Amino acid sequence: MPVSTEEKKRIVSEFLQRCAAYADDKLAAYQQQAALAKGNEGLTLQDKISHWTAYRVFTEYTVEELKTAELDSWFAE
Repeated sequence: MPVSTEEKKRIVSEFLQRCAAYADDKLAAYQQQAALAKGNEGLTLQDKISHWTAYRVFTEYTVEELKTAELDSWFAE
């Protein structure tokens, strides 16, 4: 039985929401470490925070796009 576009989008959205939660956990951990870090370690952690923040924002943006028809063509058979 074929899977509908809506079901595919739901599955991908749930996965991305888990990815966002994982990113939130990583960000919290790096922020906590950065508060105690000194020198180059602090700079490295700030770089990681920047990357994880960008990933988190992009992931949330994609979840929002999945609520529309914007990406429906990606799910075509």
